[in-house]
Amino acid sequence: MGFSARGTLQESEANVAEDAFTEFKHLLFPVTDQNPYLSEGTRQAAATAAALAKKYGADITVVVINENSKDSLPEHDTQLSSIRWHLSEGGFKEFRLIERLGEGKKPTAIIGEVADDLNLDLVVMSMEAIHSKHVDANLLVEFIPCPVLLLPL
Repeated sequence: MGFSARGTLQESEANVAEDAFTEFKHLLFPVTDQNPYLSEGTRQAAATAAALAKKYGADITVVVINENSKDSLPEHDTQLSSIRWHLSEGGFKEFRLIERLGEGKKPTAIIGEVADDLNLDLVVMSMEAIHSKHVDANLLVEFIPCPVLLLPL
């Protein structure tokens, strides 16, 4: 015996849902990747963030989260150049860059703080950050005040 259920959205609910996914004005692209040339997943997330921002006329903020001091990461400048290059390939030469050190805080908490402080519309990141255990997906989606787009590897 099978069961089926059918639900319908009221027109106003459908409009709210549609607006939530088409009214992106400010995107967050968090980078927890320690690879100075960026991993494939991070590059894909950069391309996706740039494409979405271009399509909707949105701004991009990049938050680079390093667990150690940026001075202890010899490839720090290379990593920032890689981020700039990948976003510019998507048409973004202008974006906001925030650098945060872990200093005992988990990257998930830092992403949440930035998303909350800047009143963002969407967070775009690769599942790589989840698989590498840098970011806790459950906490991320529970505490971030906007949709989170996790891209598959």
